[in-house]
Amino acid sequence: MLTGCWNRNELNELSIVLAMGIDKKDELYEVSLQVVNPNQMSRKQSSERTPTFVLSMRSDSISEAIRKMVGMSSRRLYMSHMQILFVDEATAREGMHEPLDWLLRNNEIRPVFDLIIVRDHSAKEALTFVTSTELFPALDMHKALKLSYKSWAPNIYSQAKEFLESLNKDGVEPVITGLKLGEQADKAQKMDNVKQSPQHANYFFSGMGVFQEDRLVGWMNPSESRAYNYLTNHVDNSLFKVECPNAKEHFTLDVIRPKTKYDPKIVNDHPVLDATVYIEANINELRCKKVDLNKEEDLLKLQKIAADQYVEAINRGIRKAQSLGTDIFGFGEAFHRAYPAKWHVWKNDWDKRFEELDVNLRVTLQIKRNGKIVSPYGMPQNKQE
Repeated sequence: MLTGCWNRNELNELSIVLAMGIDKKDELYEVSLQVVNPNQMSRKQSSERTPTFVLSMRSDSISEAIRKMVGMSSRRLYMSHMQILFVDEATAREGMHEPLDWLLRNNEIRPVFDLIIVRDHSAKEALTFVTSTELFPALDMHKALKLSYKSWAPNIYSQAKEFLESLNKDGVEPVITGLKLGEQADKAQKMDNVKQSPQHANYFFSGMGVFQEDRLVGWMNPSESRAYNYLTNHVDNSLFKVECPNAKEHFTLDVIRPKTKYDPKIVNDHPVLDATVYIEANINELRCKKVDLNKEEDLLKLQKIAADQYVEAINRGIRKAQSLGTDIFGFGEAFHRAYPAKWHVWKNDWDKRFEELDVNLRVTLQIKRNGKIVSPYGMPQNKQE
């Protein structure tokens, strides 16, 4: 609960805002707020009331829309605990400057809230989505995003302060994660969504929004998003599925402690980047029936195949970013540090140079552990282990 920060009298005067949604509607902003029901901050909770409610108002400015909501609540809107800002695609493509300007100027709001683009639905629908795990939907999505980011490389985690830092840096562009609400999202707006199993609909994070300055210009799918996290050293732990040698089966690696280093160079007055990804991994699942991990040559073969498939996967992500003409990896920032004088010549047309940049990618992968068994489970040699 959120009761530890205030005394009883203060709580009686506050409406705690957990999330904000911004949609573009007919040249106006529709601003929605997910507010904690005051009854949920008391020991005497009413089961007949929802844990949160949503206020919504339209205006041509964010601040005016929120100011108009004052008359819709008997308590002062308190936004210091805001966890997430949801925006729809139309708002993101038009530009994040106006939505973020008021939020970042407000002394009450800390710039550590998550940024999420709602895909195929409105931001307001994301605010009214009833989740099953946490009492407050915004906290459920906030925790799910952080957890998935730490254990699944295709997912990214972006906060307002990181978005702002990318805008203020030379040679790197920002990104924001995408959210989808499932096929029956309209049925997930009611408490019935959590009163049955399976639920009518669930949410999931999908894809990465790529920006040029503050405008959304395109999407990278989950496979392509993996390249961003590896190249920017944002992977803590993840899985990677690899095809077996000379077979249609696969094995899965549990990836730990990946690290990427850039080595920018100038060749014939053109930028060239060498990027090396160092990966340690354990075998999480093995379906390669003709592989014996007791043999060093088989283990080295798996390492080589995995490294090659990593190169292919990361290169796909690089090519997608180059096709969008936006350097989300910070390659330009690496050249800025290494060749500051040359960078002043290149920075004005870096987007064009990035599209044509030669990136020499190398992956060094080492399998550390095989797990509790060596051979694929059920194989004859397994009985001798």
